[in-house]
Amino acid sequence: GASVQLEEFSLLAAKNSNDLKTVFANRINYFHPRLQSKIPAGWCSWYCFGSDVTAKNIDDHLIYIKKNIPQLKYIQLDDGYQPHMGDWLETGNAFGKSIQVVLKEIKTAGFEPAIWVAPFICDSNSNVFKKHPAWLVKDSTGKPLRSDKVTFGGWRLAPWFVLDATNPQVQQHLTHVFKTMAAQWGCTYFKLDANFWGAIPGGVYFDKKATRTSAYRSGMKAILKGAGNAFILGCNHPLWPSLGLISGSRSSNDISREWNTFSKTGDENLSRSWQNGKLWWNDPDCVLLTGDLSQNEFMYHASLLFSTGGLVLSGDDLTTITTERLAILKKMLPPHKTSAMFNPSLDIGWMKTAKATFLILLNKDDQEKKFAVPLSKSYQIIDYWTDEKKGVYKTEWNETLPAHTGRVYKLVSL
Repeated sequence: GASVQLEEFSLLAAKNSNDLKTVFANRINYFHPRLQSKIPAGWCSWYCFGSDVTAKNIDDHLIYIKKNIPQLKYIQLDDGYQPHMGDWLETGNAFGKSIQVVLKEIKTAGFEPAIWVAPFICDSNSNVFKKHPAWLVKDSTGKPLRSDKVTFGGWRLAPWFVLDATNPQVQQHLTHVFKTMAAQWGCTYFKLDANFWGAIPGGVYFDKKATRTSAYRSGMKAILKGAGNAFILGCNHPLWPSLGLISGSRSSNDISREWNTFSKTGDENLSRSWQNGKLWWNDPDCVLLTGDLSQNEFMYHASLLFSTGGLVLSGDDLTTITTERLAILKKMLPPHKTSAMFNPSLDIGWMKTAKATFLILLNKDDQEKKFAVPLSKSYQIIDYWTDEKKGVYKTEWNETLPAHTGRVYKLVSL
């Protein structure tokens, strides 16, 4: 007869919520170890060029990064290089140059080629959709299931249709796509997006016994088979079903150059920081340091992302960044891997890395905020971003922060 393995039921205890999350993460890690010890730093094209990205944009940034901030080792092409959703091995006419050539140029320059792929979806104009209708998840009438009939239809070239990863031919296709990109094109980093659609609800699968979760995991295993040792970032993915299958996990919604987004995604990232380094490496989304927000608001964003200890990918057009903002970005490198432990209100965090102890203060309120932070011993307190020495403090550090800002202080024991 058939057997089903149930999930473990755990009853855990700890002195506080931070310790409890650590115990919980360690228990999950026991069953699903983190895949990668390395944590990437790089640049992503999406938040400055969007789907209109061109080969020239990539070439210009490769030149700039090599000269000014070579610590950004991964040069990541985002959505826009392909002609249609699903045709990942083809190059769109508007991109301006063969994708293989661009990736080779990145590798030749001494950097790591990285690329965005939404492996489980396709649009109705794609070759995958037209040539392989049998590969798609079906609706109750046997027709390809439109995503907008059962969930969000997609943010571009919608409605999306979904590859049925329970079909052995689809599994072979996914392995082929990623093996081509990794082994032939040299990609060492894959940003996987729209992963949730690989577990789309309301569909009829090739394997009638499959669940949404098993379908998704079958597809991810086929991807890993092709990708080899590449870093796999999961975005818009089902969290629990992705355990053991991704190297990095997007820990917030998409970032944008708006204060409300800085604040909201910041809370999301802080609430998931316990996962970092245990389940996977967290991706707090891109660092944005150009735009119309205030200096204080950019410092809130940079300070919060620094506190996560996760991936660091710049999302700016770096050819336009100021010297002062570039200096902030450099201070975030390399990723230090350690997540700060915050109080319940998420405005005071402590972090001890391999090199130093840090205190993070965050004020997302619309008015100034006073902080009184007890100290366990004497410290020389230094503003991490400016290197300004604030003085020696023995029992308490008092600071008043303006609205919408953050600070990172380096604490040197005396």
